[in-house]
Amino acid sequence: MADNSTLVSETGRSLLADSSALDSKIIETSKENVFRAAVLDVDAEEMPQIETRVVLVQEAGKREELLKALETIKIMEVPVIKIKESSPDKSEEKLIKSIIHMEIKVPYIKTDTIEELGDADSPEFETIFVVSDFQAPIFTNLCKADCRVIGPPVVLHCAQKGEPLPFSCRPLYCASMLNLVLCFTGFRKKDELVKLVTLVHHMGGIIRRDFSSKVTHLVANSTHGDKFRIAVSLGIPIVKAEWIYKAWEKRNEIDFCAADDDFRNQFKVPPFQDCMLSFLGFSDDEKANMEEMTEMQGGGHYLPVGDERCTHLVVEESTVKDLPFEPLKKLYVVKQEWFWGSIQMDARAGESMYLFEKSESPDFKKSVSLLSLSTPNSNRKRRRLKETLAQLTRETDMSPFPPRKRPSAEHSLSLGSLLDISNTPESSTANGETPKSCARPSKNSTPLPLKQSARWQVAKELYQTESNYVDILTTIIQLFQVPLEKEGQLGGPILAQEEIKTIFGSIPDILDVHTKIK
Repeated sequence: MADNSTLVSETGRSLLADSSALDSKIIETSKENVFRAAVLDVDAEEMPQIETRVVLVQEAGKREELLKALETIKIMEVPVIKIKESSPDKSEEKLIKSIIHMEIKVPYIKTDTIEELGDADSPEFETIFVVSDFQAPIFTNLCKADCRVIGPPVVLHCAQKGEPLPFSCRPLYCASMLNLVLCFTGFRKKDELVKLVTLVHHMGGIIRRDFSSKVTHLVANSTHGDKFRIAVSLGIPIVKAEWIYKAWEKRNEIDFCAADDDFRNQFKVPPFQDCMLSFLGFSDDEKANMEEMTEMQGGGHYLPVGDERCTHLVVEESTVKDLPFEPLKKLYVVKQEWFWGSIQMDARAGESMYLFEKSESPDFKKSVSLLSLSTPNSNRKRRRLKETLAQLTRETDMSPFPPRKRPSAEHSLSLGSLLDISNTPESSTANGETPKSCARPSKNSTPLPLKQSARWQVAKELYQTESNYVDILTTIIQLFQVPLEKEGQLGGPILAQEEIKTIFGSIPDILDVHTKIK
């Protein structure tokens, strides 16, 4: 770790470099532990023999609230530097060995220029410069001299929280992104990326070049790429670059945090950004509704079917058996579950799980025969449908279907809504009518196609969704929670009850409620 924790390299500093190593003390270890370890590791001989001071530069020295705040701050963080030996043809490197607390004996000094100080770069002083304008020429000069620079919000924040003035490897204007780890994807212009990275550093954030589990936010300029897919699968917030710019505009608000949900959600990347959608096989009302949601909630656009600019063709697989044209290689042909899943997750779902398969595919035929509510055209398919419905019914004590009164019941149920009493056999016989569907069909007659009402399909979909959710929760409990808290195993439970509660929360209660709903 030491070799990676380079404080300053005189050959230059790359803004695009992974800053996690430099800032790891902030994000990965509590300050309390860092300081305790640091003090223990530093010998008395190695304790820096320096004087600490805070210098208010130009406008910062005219702000009364800063002067009062500095009078209450007595401690600052000071790095213990180790000079790394190098070959004669290479410049030396300064490495952070530890960070310690040192008392600030003089609250502050005011100056308009660095030259007035005279000893700004003297090793006898550990100096923090407070600068109000990070665009001013004097700020640039301080950065070139590798001076420690902070902004007024940092001083006010430390005074408010009773914390020491922090050490930072870079100029730190405010703490609105402190402990946030950001990763970028989809940015092509280097100048834009450099500007964004600089602002993040000024607000205390950390940049990682590669995506990892430590990343807290993904800043995306595109919905394509591996980083985007991983962030979606891990539930990592995905935001636009505007999030960083707007957070910088609020840099002078002491209590502002860029990770606040209400603020961050204004800049989340919509599910269908950069997507052009077309819809095939849907009714006019469904299509109009999905097109409206594409623009209003998904941030995308829709086009007529067959338009070459289209990126995604959303297909109603129960009505479409084949495509009316040969799709381009760049076109994703997906089932409608992809669309609704993306809306529900508020992020573009991976297309590979929802690709539409043509009717010639055996897998497609099997899925239709097992799950579709459309009409079977053979006795074999009808039998399979009956078995599937019977299996669904056996999964719960309270069946969502009316009780079977006679052998012909399945025909009468299939012709009407299960939620509409006018279509039940009991209501028909009560009115003196004999439902045509109740008549036993002749063995030689051709079976009529089963037509399910929209209400029947909705009811069954609700049941299937609830059943799947209950199965998932049950798996979590049985496969993970029970083994972790089992008392009888060697060595006792793997996790304590407090840890079990933290990990699984109210899942057992949720399972109980949804089991009753099912």
